[in-house]
Amino acid sequence: MFFTQYLKNEKVLWVLIIATQLFFFNSSQILQHTKTADSAEYIYLAQNIVDHGVIYCGDYTSEPKDISLYSRRTPGYPVYLLLTKIIFNSDFLPLLLQCMFSIFNIFLGYKIAIQIFSDSSKAYLYLFFFLFFPSQFIYATLFMTEILFQTSVLLCIYFLLIFEKNGRFKFFYIYHLFLAIAYLIKPIALFLWLVYILYGIIFHNNRGIAARQITIALFHLLIIGGFFIKNYHQTGIAEYSGIGRKLLINYNMPALLSSYENEEYAKNRIDSLQFSIINHTYASQCASIDLFIRKEVTSHPLHFIALQVYGAIKFLLETGRWDLELWRKGYQHLDNSKSLKQQFTTNGLTGLQQELKSWNPFFLIYYFLVMIVTFTLFILFIKSLFNTSLLFRHKLLLVSTIIYFALLTGPSASARFRIPIFPILVILAITGIPKRNSQSNFFLSAK
Repeated sequence: MFFTQYLKNEKVLWVLIIATQLFFFNSSQILQHTKTADSAEYIYLAQNIVDHGVIYCGDYTSEPKDISLYSRRTPGYPVYLLLTKIIFNSDFLPLLLQCMFSIFNIFLGYKIAIQIFSDSSKAYLYLFFFLFFPSQFIYATLFMTEILFQTSVLLCIYFLLIFEKNGRFKFFYIYHLFLAIAYLIKPIALFLWLVYILYGIIFHNNRGIAARQITIALFHLLIIGGFFIKNYHQTGIAEYSGIGRKLLINYNMPALLSSYENEEYAKNRIDSLQFSIINHTYASQCASIDLFIRKEVTSHPLHFIALQVYGAIKFLLETGRWDLELWRKGYQHLDNSKSLKQQFTTNGLTGLQQELKSWNPFFLIYYFLVMIVTFTLFILFIKSLFNTSLLFRHKLLLVSTIIYFALLTGPSASARFRIPIFPILVILAITGIPKRNSQSNFFLSAK
């Protein structure tokens, strides 16, 4: 009973949150586990902007150039790296700041909650759920986009809610600015502005802002169009980013092919496609891959839809074990790690038991708790969809944002893809918990 009351104290939970972030930060610095397989591309891009004035996420001095690297990454995160280098030329500062952004984002989720509902009886659970979402803390210590991307998405939502509350149009422009920053950091947010403009047309029309909606749409189109033109000039194909195609052909298409045949068939089809275009120009390769993807999707629409739904569920239920392994072992050793499912499939209960025995007892206990909390959060989120305590427009805003990321992620979902929307997922989840008479003063104190 005392322990339960202790965890209901928001100040105690804040201390635990900050201590957890510091623990992962110190560990990553000591182990030098600060990079993933993708980190090098962001670091190269930052360096190439300074040295050569070009957006290219590879070694620009090597020949021949990999044309795909001109359009694969957007410059948002590399610009952040450059700005921190101006302040202090070290790898330490950008990661330290990311940890600070991580804590700020958790608090920002509180501020969003203040805007949309007044019941605070379960406010402490917001922090409690974060304690069992290790991806939040791990990716703050890595040269990756996730935490800054989360910041931009949350600030966008926060200023949108402020605009709805006081009607001042400067907040309208600020929230769209953060929308633009979001897709400059991570291309998956490319169409999120369309979702938010549609939301604005539906719920803000009475403010007489049609002209502003058109103006802001042109603002987004100019930015996006600039990247289309740049990439067409450099690669021969008009696209915002090439990362989407890479993910589709490496993850989504093998999953689709395996769903109606088998893994060997999928591998043979993808290998055959790659071999047939090996000597083609980059633009021709992209055209062939796009044609292959369209044919497969249109030939098997039900399988594709089923995979997207499966991916959305997986998006909400992934525990982040690979993120923990990344923090513990470093990305270079991940290829030698097997999932618990793979261990069970290959060696049955004996293999599963042997794998679990190799884990540190504290790591095993923590991961077990992470699984329980992740599943609980999923159930509460589903329950919150039928809760009427939120205004319809606010629920639509938050749920549509979650669905947007869940569906675009597809079957390649992992816990790190849930980072940008995790705070709003928790906000919705705690509305699905029955009310009690006991009240917490957190939301009042956070104002």
